[in-house]
Amino acid sequence: MYITIKNLISVALFIIFFAGLQGGYYYFENRLQELGLLLVLILFLYTTVITGLTIKRPDFQWSWWVFATLLFIGYTLIIPAQRFSANTNMPIIPSILASREFLITFLCPTLYFLYRLGFEVERIEKIFVLALVTLIINYIFNYHRIDLEKAYFSSNHAIAGMVTYDPWRGYRLKPPSMAFFLLSVLAPMLVFMKITVSTKIRWLAICALLVYIWTLVLARSMGLSLLAAIAAYHLFFARKIRLGFFLLVLPFASVLIVSGIQTGIEELSKLDPETDGVRYKSGSLAWNSFLENPIFGFGQQSFYSLTEQSIFWYKFYSSDLGLLGILFKYGSVGAIVYISFSLFLIKRMIATNWAFKQIYGKINPVIFALLIVYLAFTINILLVPAYIFIQGLTAASFGIALTSIWRHKLTQPSTHAELRQLAKPKTLAGVHRAFFNKKVSNI
Repeated sequence: MYITIKNLISVALFIIFFAGLQGGYYYFENRLQELGLLLVLILFLYTTVITGLTIKRPDFQWSWWVFATLLFIGYTLIIPAQRFSANTNMPIIPSILASREFLITFLCPTLYFLYRLGFEVERIEKIFVLALVTLIINYIFNYHRIDLEKAYFSSNHAIAGMVTYDPWRGYRLKPPSMAFFLLSVLAPMLVFMKITVSTKIRWLAICALLVYIWTLVLARSMGLSLLAAIAAYHLFFARKIRLGFFLLVLPFASVLIVSGIQTGIEELSKLDPETDGVRYKSGSLAWNSFLENPIFGFGQQSFYSLTEQSIFWYKFYSSDLGLLGILFKYGSVGAIVYISFSLFLIKRMIATNWAFKQIYGKINPVIFALLIVYLAFTINILLVPAYIFIQGLTAASFGIALTSIWRHKLTQPSTHAELRQLAKPKTLAGVHRAFFNKKVSNI
């Protein structure tokens, strides 16, 4: 293989996906994440300059991609750090550095710019899927390499944070959850697609690895959320005509959710705050803090200045409180942005999924897997604030870029010209299937 710019970019994207989905979490205190962020910045600067100088098409919207991203990252780095500094009289720099995971969102315009420069979307998808597979193999290797009990009681918070414990599941190495959930949807789909026997066998082996990981992590809430998301997709979003049923069900579902929340709070309030009632006590502290800082929240902590545990309670972790944790840290502004973004992401994935299926006759497995996981995280939004951590930010950035790429590609004359070429002498439905199998399913 020749060393070309395209090959170097491919390697860089693999490292970015692997690091962004926390494949380096188990090595050298996650220093690989810093390499991934550095590569994102380098590729962003490279593609921004090249596209700004060479692409003058009106549909490109260079300024929007660049300045909207800079505005978002600037806000998430500065405002939460400033609020924490104002509330604690601590220096602002450590809190800014603690928010550096948001730099991964430079991936979104970078991928779109690469596509507009001629980097094939199919290649991007294959690199992403390869990173997912590598991540789960990496997890299994480290699960058996690391002494989990020793790591859990380590004085180094980076090492201790790799392991979680509860009485019935014991010590568990935290998995690269986003990669794990995405592959749990993607791998079974690919097994049943029209692919070669050898490729089918490889995906069956990956499915076996996924089953093994599920027995290790026993992620009950996320597992149920994935099943609920798949059911919701087929009930409400598989076809446009089913949206009416979703609008009909939504008011009743909202009443059930509110009632469930009230019942859950009442039950949690009866538990011992030092054991099973940790979340209720932490939630009460977070809510009271939010009432004192309703607009922008309390702000972003840093382990190198002052932690939430030293301020509020030794078992207080806002990251474990779901949407309430977002209210605590980022205020009502942050919560509104988070909810709006979650809904926007799902809407965009559904629309792109429909458009792809209309043109090619089948769904794109990568888009479908992303859609299901996004739906699952939205269903579980009260418990899991996925898009404020680097794994969720990486997946969300990839999803926005991927939908933008496909929305552009589906409107191009070259795409339809290739379909027409494949149509001779086949029927149009056969053309769509042939083109899809050629371009997408052989991942």
